[in-house]
Amino acid sequence: MAPNGRGLHRLFLSLHRLFRPERSSADLRELIFEGDFLLREGRLDPALKSYRKAARIDPGNVTAWKKSAMIYGMMGRYMEAIASLDRATKIDPFDHQAWMHRGFLLWRLEMWQDALTSFERAAALDSEDGYARYCRIVTAEEMMKRRRSRSRK
Repeated sequence: MAPNGRGLHRLFLSLHRLFRPERSSADLRELIFEGDFLLREGRLDPALKSYRKAARIDPGNVTAWKKSAMIYGMMGRYMEAIASLDRATKIDPFDHQAWMHRGFLLWRLEMWQDALTSFERAAALDSEDGYARYCRIVTAEEMMKRRRSRSRK
């Protein structure tokens, strides 16, 4: 495309966005699908942009917040991942997986009490999940081990 054509293309897209009717749930699904595709290609930044855009359009979209958290975690941006999961758990406080992922991130940051609270919540939400109970026990043991090592010093 000629340089002039590129400018016209951008202008057309801008006008299209300006006069587009309200976003539909199909648009949101498309953004999530796009993010999933980009993630499979290993393109984390553009995938995150798609998920974040979906979350901006529909702040109540739990999937967008959870997938944003996953990408933030993969990037090592744990506090942003936790903030996204906090948002997801505010929207759906019964989302067992969001609580588990939150616990893993807090564990990674050695925020033991908060991790324990998240694992306890996950275990309470899904009594069949033995892994949530296991994570709760291991976290409590880690907390006790750390307390003992501090008291010896």
